[in-house]
Amino acid sequence: MKGKDVESLTKLLKEHQVGLSAVKANRLLLGLGLLEEATRESSTRPGVTKTYKRLTEAGLDYGVNEENPQSPDQTTPYYYKDSFAELGKRLLEAASATE
Repeated sequence: MKGKDVESLTKLLKEHQVGLSAVKANRLLLGLGLLEEATRESSTRPGVTKTYKRLTEAGLDYGVNEENPQSPDQTTPYYYKDSFAELGKRLLEAASATE
């Protein structure tokens, strides 16, 4: 179940020996509807829009969106350590289905 202990996707992929890069895993998470792209105005360059990723409502079963200290209008997804094995399995299944 959900825990408070979270970690970055890159670190958890390595710890659980999921043979995917964070870039590939993010693409799969977008396809599974667990992650979405959002936009915000650049704080240093007026008129420039920045894109970032955040967990969807369904994705919140696997992690949290934490505020990015460098960009307060932006969040960064972090994943629950105790349920990442299940998410890793879903990622591998999605990866094999796309090959």
